[in-house]
Amino acid sequence: MTSSSGNYRAEKPSKTRVLTFTADQNGYTVCFHAALQRAGLELHRARWSGRWLLSNVRRGDVISLDWPSFHYYHPLARPAMWLNVVRFFIIMLALRLRGATIVWTAHNLYPHDGGRAEPAHRVGRYIVTRLASLVGVHGQSSAAEVQREFGVSSSRLVLLEHGNWVGFYPNTVTREAARATLNIAPGAFVFLFVGMCEPYKNLEHLIHSHADLQDDSLLWIVGHFRSAAYYEQVTQAAALSALAQQCTIRNEFVPSENLQLYLNACDVVVLPYREVLTSGAAMLALSFGRPVVAPRMGTLEELLTDECGVLYDPRSDAALADAMRTARMRRFSAQAIVTRAQQFSWDRSAQAFASRVLQSRRSRVTPL
Repeated sequence: MTSSSGNYRAEKPSKTRVLTFTADQNGYTVCFHAALQRAGLELHRARWSGRWLLSNVRRGDVISLDWPSFHYYHPLARPAMWLNVVRFFIIMLALRLRGATIVWTAHNLYPHDGGRAEPAHRVGRYIVTRLASLVGVHGQSSAAEVQREFGVSSSRLVLLEHGNWVGFYPNTVTREAARATLNIAPGAFVFLFVGMCEPYKNLEHLIHSHADLQDDSLLWIVGHFRSAAYYEQVTQAAALSALAQQCTIRNEFVPSENLQLYLNACDVVVLPYREVLTSGAAMLALSFGRPVVAPRMGTLEELLTDECGVLYDPRSDAALADAMRTARMRRFSAQAIVTRAQQFSWDRSAQAFASRVLQSRRSRVTPL
């Protein structure tokens, strides 16, 4: 990957190399990496291999980690997984001793596969939070949770706001055309969940809450279920719902060009997470001008205002249904919602990344 110029440029950018380990296959990495290049940083695709890293990492390089569990977690091969955890620790320590600046971006407190209950993840997070020079967070609420959970000092935190996706994904299909394609009546009110369908996203509770509405609204759940057991659990909940005929579940991966169909056809996006630190799905909905119903957790508290969504107390079983009723009664402006999304900038995030990395390199106050 080559560097490019832009409005934001870090001090002495040509001397700062950023090594990344995530393929540009999702909206976050594509947009953030492009912004880092506009900030004057030099990006390189790296391999999580001790031999490769020790041969290629130079003093002053930046190691950017987004989802570190990808480097060690194998739930079906536990002995091998623990060997990977040890290997992960050795590589991280070697990188620090080699003079690299390690930045972990905390997209979540713990990986969703296994979560806090998985010992390997608790050990993995201990390694990351002790050896990372800086920890990136997407908001003040996330910062507070990371400090509370891992004891990370405020001096090692850097605010990397989650930028918007306005204009990034195709958005040329009208509401009428989208509904015609999906066979949704023009006057129907549609609640939508779209994205990877994982147990922590609490879709069965969404189905129960929709049934509690006892109205004529439609509920669409669209996304890939990696777990056949969870798919069975959710479809069974839908079949037993009092509004079963008004619930549609599509177990499919949604290509980026088809997101516009579902987002433009719906009225409200609902994200009924059990736990969340940062939600790319919420920013996606706002970028399409769609209001969001979500729990009062993590950065959602900072992202969603009354003009663009409804927050609810996740400790109350009835709160989600109440929030969905409120969202249906409220009148939202699509343009105001898009304007809200546009307040969050990839370039500002990249500038903060570049500035704090350079400050860390100069000060060398990155305690183990």
